Order: sequence, then structure tokens, then C-alpha cells
Amino acid sequence: MPTGSILRYFRTIELGTADGKAFTLKSNLLIKIALAFVGIPHLGFRARARIIFRFIKAAPKSARILDAGAGYGIYSLTLAERGYSVDAIDLEKGRTDALNARKKERRALDEKITVYTGSITALPFQNNSYDLIICSDVIEHIKDDAKAVSELARVLAPQGTLVITVPYHSKYNERIYPMFGHERPGYNEEEMRRLLAPHNLSIEQLSCYEYAFGRFLFKVFNKINFAPLMAALFYLFYVPYLADAVLRIGEPNGIGFKIRRLP
Repeated sequence: MPTGSILRYFRTIELGTADGKAFTLKSNLLIKIALAFVGIPHLGFRARARIIFRFIKAAPKSARILDAGAGYGIYSLTLAERGYSVDAIDLEKGRTDALNARKKERRALDEKITVYTGSITALPFQNNSYDLIICSDVIEHIKDDAKAVSELARVLAPQGTLVITVPYHSKYNERIYPMFGHERPGYNEEEMRRLLAPHNLSIEQLSCYEYAFGRFLFKVFNKINFAPLMAALFYLFYVPYLADAVLRIGEPNGIGFKIRRLP
């Protein structure tokens, strides 16, 4: 099923944008059908999700998982639907309240997800608690990113996997990053390695997305600004958007890291 299709089960859908805006939809039959067949029609989010789920596809069902900076819980809900147990934490109580409300609508999800409100710079968990941590587009928002990574490393078990997605430190992001509440333009591979090095964390794999052609497609697609039409046209944009990661013209807009904690 496409990423975001889990939302078809809920009466109310809360989502947020990169610039901090939030909106709520009351679900109906048309929205449920669109979510089932298309998922969330957002090119950048789908590219990130594709990277994340590729990186974690080998995780056993017994894995202890933390969704750090979970937002409204798309990853937590999706993983729970696939049979995983997940702890989800976010700084914003409005988001954790929304996630709690959604998971209670389906008993199977409610039993699989535990929600916490708090900061990833002061995680309320014991050392070595998790086999897998997902932290998607979070640390660029945190002033003390070194502290955030230190906390993620602390609660990650030896030989555990940490998946981080962030904006890529590009010339384009150097111009626009304040618009999105980011503390910095992003990270390249070397900058991430320096951030990880004090904590015995090693990059095992990385993947970039949204180069110049993909960014053009993203801008054109977002001008549609009419949800039913966006859903109808999504795959016409999404397929060439994914091909952009093969063409690799210009600098990427985002990057994902699969990171291993060394024994």
C-alpha cells in the first residue's frame, strides 16, 4: 500500500507542512479512496519515506523502535500496521494528542504504539533501549543538534540502526532555510560524519533525493493546489520525480542516512 494509506481508517486527519503549518481534514469516502490508492500526495515526503522504508526493510518484528520527532505519527502508524511495536515522541503536545486520538480508533494500532511528549535533546528512556530509531527531518530544527544526536546515540542499542533524514546542505537551502524554521541549511555527508563521530556511530548507507529536475516537478505539482486533482495527477509527477534521483543533475535537496552504532 502507498505511504499514508493508513490514514484512510481515521475519521479526522491531521497533517503538518515543512514551514510549521498544520491542517485538519474530516475524512469522507472520496478521501478514503484517494488515500487507499495514492497515499499522501506529497512528492518530498514520499521520497523521504521511500528511503526510510528501504533502509529498515530488514528489521525483525521483534525490533524495539523509536520514532523520534514523530509529528502526527505517519511512520509510527505505518509501522504499527505492519506489526511492529513503536514508541513515538514529539515536542508538540498537539501532535502527540492527535496521534493518541488516531491510534485509539483502531485497537490493533493502539496496542502497538506508545506516545510520549518531550524533546529528543532529553529523551525519557534508558540507555540502549532501541534497536531501530527513525528521526526524519528533525535535527535541522534543533539549535543544539550535537545534544540531539548524543541522546539518540545513548538510547540506541549496540549494533542498532539509526535512520536520519535531513535537508542537504546545498546553495539553494542556504538561501531558503530560515523560511522553514531550520537552524541551519542542512548537512552533507562530511558534516553528518563529524556530528556522529563522538558517539561511535558510523554511516552505513546514504541516499539523496530531489535534484534540480525533481525540484522543478515539486514546484509545478504544488501549484495545482486542489487536492482531488493532486491525487489524480500524483503518479504522473511521482514517477519522473523518482527518476530524478538517477539523473542527479545539480545538488540534491534532501539526504537520508542509515547509521550503525558500532559495538
